[in-house]
Amino acid sequence: MNRFIFIIILLASGCSPKVTPKINARNLATLQAEQATRTSQFSNLVGRGVIEFKWSDDAGAHKEQGELDFWKQDDSISLRISKLGELIAWFGGEGKNFWFFDMMDDESTLTIGGKQSMFNDIDTALVLLGLQPLPKGELKQNTDGSMSLLDSKNRTWTANFIDAGHRPIDIKVTHGDRVMQAIHRRGIRVEIENVHELHWPETGGLIDFTDNQGNAEIKIAFSSLSTIVEDEPMSRVMNLEYLTGALQPGTTKIGD
Repeated sequence: MNRFIFIIILLASGCSPKVTPKINARNLATLQAEQATRTSQFSNLVGRGVIEFKWSDDAGAHKEQGELDFWKQDDSISLRISKLGELIAWFGGEGKNFWFFDMMDDESTLTIGGKQSMFNDIDTALVLLGLQPLPKGELKQNTDGSMSLLDSKNRTWTANFIDAGHRPIDIKVTHGDRVMQAIHRRGIRVEIENVHELHWPETGGLIDFTDNQGNAEIKIAFSSLSTIVEDEPMSRVMNLEYLTGALQPGTTKIGD
């Protein structure tokens, strides 16, 4: 069974989350410090897997899936999506800046910025992915065992963590009428150079994202994640100017 089919089966099997014990009442400042320590190991990452995404626009409802190549460098990410060896989309950005190459139509399009993308804030996306800690704020424990905080941008974050390794089970952010959530259905160990795999840290390996803006849904199943990136083309996959020259989009527009 090839890797692509295997991970598609893995995606289908993730319809119901595992029953995972939530973290017990504890020193919340310690929990925040442990999250910062855990995610500090993920400054540079390369990952492989599959992705499925659904969205709605003026043309109706859409669904696509493909193989995923994922790169992270500090607060920048780059996601290349291909299907049967052919590029269908490339997404990335840094901080509040993002871009999206849509290669699925007859004429390819590069969209820069805007409010309609699910990941139009890379910093938020990295928190939802479990690759950065929750923003600064006073962390509180709710009666159901979840943690919540109100950040400086008046966004409310709610999260659950497992005891072992303190990786997230789910994270939700609410800002006005917009609600984004990531459910981490399974974990995956992240390869660390010169560290035995039994001691590799764990992060989300099968993650479901939902965003009520545009009825967007994204499902990511990582087959591997590693901090060993010396042979990866990091300077190119993060470089919008380089990718624009290489991909030659038919249309470039600024997002709404």
